Amino acid sequence: MKALKEYLLRFRHFHGNARLFIYVTFASSMAQSAFGLVYNLYVLELGYTREFLGTLESIPVFVTAALAVPLALLCANLSMKRILLTAVALAALAFAGLSVFPSKPMLISFRFLSGVSAALMAITSWPLMARYSTENDRNFVFSFQFAFTMIAGFFGNLISGGMTRLAAVILSGGAESETSYRAALLASAGIMALSILPALRFEDPGSAGNRRGALDPSRLEPKRTFMVFLPQILVGFGAGMVMPYLNIFFKTMFDLRISSLGLLMSLMPLSMSLGGFVGPWLVKKRGLVGAMIILQALSVPFLATMGFSGLILPTVAAAFIRTMLMNASWPIYSVFMLSHFRKEDHPLASALYTAGWSLAWAFGTKLSGTLQMDFGFTMPFMITIVCYCAATLLLSRWFLRGDRRAAAATAMPPEAME
Repeated sequence: MKALKEYLLRFRHFHGNARLFIYVTFASSMAQSAFGLVYNLYVLELGYTREFLGTLESIPVFVTAALAVPLALLCANLSMKRILLTAVALAALAFAGLSVFPSKPMLISFRFLSGVSAALMAITSWPLMARYSTENDRNFVFSFQFAFTMIAGFFGNLISGGMTRLAAVILSGGAESETSYRAALLASAGIMALSILPALRFEDPGSAGNRRGALDPSRLEPKRTFMVFLPQILVGFGAGMVMPYLNIFFKTMFDLRISSLGLLMSLMPLSMSLGGFVGPWLVKKRGLVGAMIILQALSVPFLATMGFSGLILPTVAAAFIRTMLMNASWPIYSVFMLSHFRKEDHPLASALYTAGWSLAWAFGTKLSGTLQMDFGFTMPFMITIVCYCAATLLLSRWFLRGDRRAAAATAMPPEAME
């Protein structure tokens, strides 16, 4: 209760643009979760193979990887408000197009558009939150935004599952069908469009790059940038092997109805939100790097249980705990990553990280779709476990000692440091 009061008190003191951005991401995340619950099932219902589904899943991520840096440079002198409004509008358009046009060329085209939207959102979100937070409340801003996003995912999955079930009863005689899935997808497009409303209230914060020439790649030290990015890029590749297919994993493994699947998937982001609130507390105890290592290492046994138990109750319980632990490290990593770059380099660093992570996720997603044709989910889960372990070891080897020294220095009284 005390921790909750602290969060609410801090939220009231966040900068107005930071709060508005949290509202934008709440609505857009609700739409994305509602869309994601049934989209894979919709594509398979259209008669396409899992290999083509893997291609569709990888397209927006490849597009994000390819366009993140060019868009960051191109949009350096545009306001964050304008970039954010464009990102949300393109996402709503892409959702609507994917719902209405089922042909291969149109599905590929609108998935491309959703990748452009994701790239614009990626180059805006972290720099915006960093600009409108202080060193004292940055962990809370990032963690609060992450937790709100996950709570939105809970509601989005519930809405999508209920909408699909209702549409099935009304339009398909109770059977899940292309028509019932399409109804849920269109509803998610409407929710995405609503996220434009809080973005319209933004106080125009000036250009994303602060000034012309602010985005200068030569200022980024290659070795340090590589070391900061690589562990999380490994996580992205491993996550891409499994996470985009969780709805198919649970539905095929345990033959769940869409209403049950919607409830199950809705609880996943709720568990992520709990992780978001745990993060700042753990950072106080163990530091940024120590907190990430603990959370990622603890998640691995639950990932293995989730992939290989074959029993619904242990699988579901492990999925909830793994989701909470692993995703609690995301807002922590955001602050950790930005702390290694100057403020004026945040948009470019964010774009470079987005490009690398998205490329890794896309390769993982594409490879997983192919592997599932021959191995089911066994091989994708094994690869994900290896990637998570490697990322944790790299963080420990490269950054843990420095993190401990920084924490010790912070704990020293001023006179001890003279």
